Amino acid sequence: MAHERSIDLALAQDVAIRFSQSGRPIDRYAVVLLIFHDDEWQTARLFDNHQGSHHMHRYNLKDGKQPAEDVHPGPTNAAIAAAIDHLKTHWEAIVEPWRT
Repeated sequence: MAHERSIDLALAQDVAIRFSQSGRPIDRYAVVLLIFHDDEWQTARLFDNHQGSHHMHRYNLKDGKQPAEDVHPGPTNAAIAAAIDHLKTHWEAIVEPWRT
């Protein structure tokens, strides 16, 4: 049986981080910065490993999902921790460019 879990961490009334993982040890994950906009949660930044490497996608309201950028050469647990730390530290700076 696959092991899956998802954890939400509120940063502000309309901003949250969602961490999802599957497998033991973790074989797939996503760390997403979500913004509540137009009555729904929308992705502003995504860190994941679905293409085999640890990478990040920027999003914006005008163009949506942007091309992947490699972000972490290390092990999965370190990549997840780095992604969560980055979003906790920089979420305010991410929100404004997302709106454009």
